[in-house]
Amino acid sequence: MSCSPALATAAGQNRNINRSEKSMNIQTRGIILKQIKLMNDRRMLMMFSEEKGKISVSASQAGSGKKRAALAYRPFTLGRYELYRAREIYSIQKAETLRSYFSIGEDIDKYLYASYALEFTEKLLPEEAPAPGLFSLLTEFFSILEKRPGEYLFLVRAYQLKAIQCCGYGPSLSGCVICGKPVEDGCFSVKAGGLVCPSCRQDIGLILQVGSDIIEKIKYILKTPLKKIGKLYLDQASLKAISQLILQYLAYHMDIRDLKSEAFLSTDPSGAERK
Repeated sequence: MSCSPALATAAGQNRNINRSEKSMNIQTRGIILKQIKLMNDRRMLMMFSEEKGKISVSASQAGSGKKRAALAYRPFTLGRYELYRAREIYSIQKAETLRSYFSIGEDIDKYLYASYALEFTEKLLPEEAPAPGLFSLLTEFFSILEKRPGEYLFLVRAYQLKAIQCCGYGPSLSGCVICGKPVEDGCFSVKAGGLVCPSCRQDIGLILQVGSDIIEKIKYILKTPLKKIGKLYLDQASLKAISQLILQYLAYHMDIRDLKSEAFLSTDPSGAERK
């Protein structure tokens, strides 16, 4: 039985809608978080895109070589990309390098700390959830790291604190996370996700007695632009205390732990110098 012209037109429109939903062209800025080499000179890239968040992208051999355009297929580069999406798969149709943070790769310590920051960011981001604030923060982090002469771990910790706050996972530091009362002794509950007063801390585990001075420093980091923090330095005792809090917080609340890049840092993740 043949369809009427009206029904045939409607069916054709539905097919076109379905095809448009499954395939589209996207223009976006992005940063490559990591890359995996495949067969036939192809690569699978994990991209942090400004428009779509974290996405997996297929790339051809166009990303090989030493030309400036090829840098857009590598980490530590801000690029502009034309992506084609067919069903659930993205592929790069065109790539342009907007800024290459090349000096990071020229310093082994900067490279390792930048790699650690990228791995952390990749673990923090869910798939296809736009995070424009975090995207801007990451590009700012790279710009500051390029110029910073040393003590990179403090900058990384500041970035991590601001990143989790940007994503809505930041710790509660304005008062007791349970009852709201003021907390003056800097008692922090990893499990509760913030400060806890003497009355509420009795039945809560994972307590850190970091001290009120450390809490004030964390508050300062969270409210101060990263650009300004990039010019500051922190004593080792404070850095160690802040690192311990951040690492336990990330492990408990976001299951971010034992990052592969940690083993190559010049300082232990806790903030202590490696021997």
